Amino acid sequence: MVAIVNRLVDKMTFSSDDKVVPNQVSFSEVDSTEEIHRRRGSVTEKKNVDEGSQRELIATSSCTDDDTLPSIAHPMEKRILKKMDMYLIPLMGALYFLSNLDKSNIGNAEVAGLSKDLELKGKEYNVCVTVFFGTYILFDPIGANLLKIMGPPMMMSLCLLSFGAISLCTAWVKNYPQLLVVRLLLGAFEGMIYPAINMYLSVLYRREQYAMRFAFIFSAACLSSSFGGLISYGCSKINGSLNAWQYIYIVEGAISIGFVPFYVFGLSNKLEDTWCFTKEEKEYIVERYKTMSTFNPDEKFEWFQVKLALKDIKTWVSAVALFGIDLTTFGLTVFLPIIITSMGFTNVRAQLMTVPVYFLTAITFFICAVWSDRIRLRSPFIMGACLTTCIGISIVLGSQKHAVRYFGVYILCMGIYVNAAVNCLWLSGNNGNYFKRATALGVNLFLGSGSGLVSGQIFLKGDKPRYIKGLSISLAFQFSSLVLTFVQFLLYRRENIKKQKIIDRCRELDQPIPYNERLSDLNPEFKYMY
Repeated sequence: MVAIVNRLVDKMTFSSDDKVVPNQVSFSEVDSTEEIHRRRGSVTEKKNVDEGSQRELIATSSCTDDDTLPSIAHPMEKRILKKMDMYLIPLMGALYFLSNLDKSNIGNAEVAGLSKDLELKGKEYNVCVTVFFGTYILFDPIGANLLKIMGPPMMMSLCLLSFGAISLCTAWVKNYPQLLVVRLLLGAFEGMIYPAINMYLSVLYRREQYAMRFAFIFSAACLSSSFGGLISYGCSKINGSLNAWQYIYIVEGAISIGFVPFYVFGLSNKLEDTWCFTKEEKEYIVERYKTMSTFNPDEKFEWFQVKLALKDIKTWVSAVALFGIDLTTFGLTVFLPIIITSMGFTNVRAQLMTVPVYFLTAITFFICAVWSDRIRLRSPFIMGACLTTCIGISIVLGSQKHAVRYFGVYILCMGIYVNAAVNCLWLSGNNGNYFKRATALGVNLFLGSGSGLVSGQIFLKGDKPRYIKGLSISLAFQFSSLVLTFVQFLLYRRENIKKQKIIDRCRELDQPIPYNERLSDLNPEFKYMY
């Protein structure tokens, strides 16, 4: 064991100021003249620890006796968390709610007669579902970076106004080509919402704080599907000059546009400038940045961080796993009303039957997210959700009784949002630099959302009423995602073991623990969450 530790330390490259740099990145890539502005989560030489490092050391502990430094247990921390939870989380939840409402309404519109009125033939409906994801995946990586470039108020309000207007205008499309165009435009603006919200949370909260907050936001996706069913039911009762599916788009598009002012005036470019904070709280927030391992307000874009993310095998394992997870998520979101209709329910009743399914999904995800933060674990919840989804799909596939298949839908939907959301949170929290995280998340969502291109082509009209092909493919990919998540766990565990050996060896030799600002999570004292 000693020999192994010695070899690890021998492979370290020393910079001009005698600090050591982990050998994952060569010295020439890091720039020997780089000034280390702050120590994040590490201690400099034991006999000369600066004030910033002291803050870092204390903040990484869940509790401290020193109430003057920012930390999880600091009284001021609780005050600002309460205000963020009260004012900012509802805004993010509403944004995600509206995004999913406008994204998935084509499934409810189809049940309400969309294909019949537009005279869609063959696979034209499936193509309209699929092309949405063509632009959606292209703009996923863009959204994560635009958030920092444009600022949350401008970026989020512009996207909300755009996809709300596009959804509203969809009510007046007359044919297949026009529907294709609006779906492409809708995908472009909605593709930027999810990564922007994810990155925004990583700026607001510490790693161990934001799974529970994201539960509120991601539960909005579940509730939007339920709310979409209720809107569809209500629109089917309107006796007007337009068809029921047109009223669905009008109502949901108008709701989105109506929320725009809340984002224009309710958000700020910097958290400390938000209207709800007092002067004392703003000063605390500025100091708090120094104790957060995943955000530095002074970070500037550099291609070096993009390169680090793209070279990391864990980025790609996570992305491929998300592809398999999202294949079921996107397929069920769009096709669930149609699947329930095929069980013998009327079109109107099928809309209502989706409501309790998604409501249970939201409750399940919230419970899992709370416990994930509490015990600081991610992978068990992802693997458990994948297993639950596999069981649910198997029930729907294996039974021909409508009651049993509907029960299977409940089981599979309990997992489809847990595994997708926690997968992204896990990756985000394990990347330190903003732009490295944005790149890794962009790759993750690019492949994950790319499954939407496949889902629209595997749930075909010809496979009604049981959709054996689409569900079988989804089952195979869910199981592969379970395996890949376990592989990802092993990779993070291996890296943490290597880092601990380096730390132990440095302490044994009474040397400074290696640190470089640009290496962020690659530094030994940045411990990956499992």
